[in-house]
Amino acid sequence: MTDDRDMAELLGEAPRRPDPGFRFDVLARAVEGARRQRVRQRALRIVAVFTLLGLVFPLLRAFGVGLAELQPVLLVAGVLALAYVLALLTIEGPRALLARSRAVWRAPFLRA
Repeated sequence: MTDDRDMAELLGEAPRRPDPGFRFDVLARAVEGARRQRVRQRALRIVAVFTLLGLVFPLLRAFGVGLAELQPVLLVAGVLALAYVLALLTIEGPRALLARSRAVWRAPFLRA
């Protein structure tokens, strides 16, 4: 895409003479479109996950599975999560674990 005419086709009109500002505008528009596409995909993914989470509990309730039946599963999930945190703590140490948790919490905010 070194020719101004190729870039102009992205915007719909060609410049009369070479213009570096025009190239910058075309690339800025392409980057903005890519960013919007990433944001749209992320939003759809979040909506899909929360929709599935919202459907799981009513479906379980419809099949007769209540909190009493789910309690052992939730207990095992909690124990596994605690074991994972303790394993990271013993393997990497507290400073690395805190740095990792900060990075996990900060990453979604930096992408948007």
